[in-house]
Amino acid sequence: MKKVLIVVFALLLALPAVSFAGSATSRWDLTIGGYVKVDAGYDTQAVNPKTSEGIDQYYAQRDNYHGAENSANATGVFAMATGQTALNFLVHGPDAWGAKTSAFIQGNFTGQTTNNGSAGTRYGTFTLTHAYMDFTWATTKLTVGQTWQLWGFQPSYNFIGLNDMALAGRGTYTVPQISVTQNFTKSFYGSFGIQEPYKTADQLGASNSLGEALAPTTIVKGVLKAGASPTVASQLPDFAAEIGYKSDSAGRIGPNVMQFAVGGFWGQDSVVYALPTTFRTDHVDRWAGAFKAFIPLIPEKNLNKAGALSLSGSVFTGQNLSNMFLNARGTGALLAYDADPGPGVRYTVPVTTGGWGQISYYITDKVYVNGLYGYLRNYESGLYNKLTTNDVITQNQQYIVNVMYDVNPAVRLGVEYSYIATNWAGYGNGGDSSSTLTGGTILSPKGDVQTARVAFWYFF
Repeated sequence: MKKVLIVVFALLLALPAVSFAGSATSRWDLTIGGYVKVDAGYDTQAVNPKTSEGIDQYYAQRDNYHGAENSANATGVFAMATGQTALNFLVHGPDAWGAKTSAFIQGNFTGQTTNNGSAGTRYGTFTLTHAYMDFTWATTKLTVGQTWQLWGFQPSYNFIGLNDMALAGRGTYTVPQISVTQNFTKSFYGSFGIQEPYKTADQLGASNSLGEALAPTTIVKGVLKAGASPTVASQLPDFAAEIGYKSDSAGRIGPNVMQFAVGGFWGQDSVVYALPTTFRTDHVDRWAGAFKAFIPLIPEKNLNKAGALSLSGSVFTGQNLSNMFLNARGTGALLAYDADPGPGVRYTVPVTTGGWGQISYYITDKVYVNGLYGYLRNYESGLYNKLTTNDVITQNQQYIVNVMYDVNPAVRLGVEYSYIATNWAGYGNGGDSSSTLTGGTILSPKGDVQTARVAFWYFF
């Protein structure tokens, strides 16, 4: 009798776990995957504690200048982190309208930053990066949801840092979209769609989501509310397209085959200025064009990548891109028209040009070395810099070399060195909100930072 009571008691304890497990099942074919990622490294500049970049910096803070010292240069910093660990969920469901259907969800634990860090971070919390569904026919695919922009994105890069090449246009933020990819022939394709105009990475605090970049301006008794900024919103989505060539006729290296593509987008901001007794609306174009390529110079042989060599990258140019795929903080004027200096006086909307390139060589099937270079140039308005601030980036360059070792399908190791050189719009006293000065009043318009890091992945 005692044994029976023990068994019944054990079953009662197990009931909650059994019920919870049952609630986690799917009606369809559900696969759970992802990876654990651990980073460790050293940075030659002390990073801003109000941001979550850590050793994942993507621009350099200002150098010392003529006796004025920047606290960021007073010491380096060591850091370890696991927030880039990711989870994903892949679902295959029943056919719809004659198409195969699937859905994909992915996120990591880098957290969310409020107001560019002024209110702290939520490091360690789950942040959504992808959430989309696909409807796939024989030659057509419809994508609805949040994923990489359908133009200019080339996922052939091999790097360790989450923000590597971010300012060079390799893609930083995923965007909600409705897009169609059509295969015209076996090798030629076209992608067309609409996209959310603003980045959705910062859902806490100053969110640039759902068509509004700033809070509405109000007029009280004919006077502009103190401290108010113009309302900036988009009345239309961004219209995007890409035309490309993709073929395995020249061989492949892993999942990548020869590819060339040109694409871009067009959108428009409506900027509402508050006058003493009324409002005035301006319309500012937002556009970009890009070319991307992957070239397997020496393809793999018999599924063995030893001796394989590839060249890949992209170049781009565009106007008013700070809300698009570039990392918005520090890449130039976030809104080059964020004030109304007077009738007939206008800031020039910034034009941004840049790109990145990568060369990869496989020493063995599992060990490969990569060299990367990224470049960004913001052509800022002189009037904007004069009337607002010199703390906007006009040029940024990244030099990166790393070695990757795929121990097996589950384990990867990587070692990376990076050098970043940044030019600012002019001299400044601090350059970064966390910087302090000693011995002078101004800092250099240039800066550089070096980072050495190691990363461990476990894929599942």
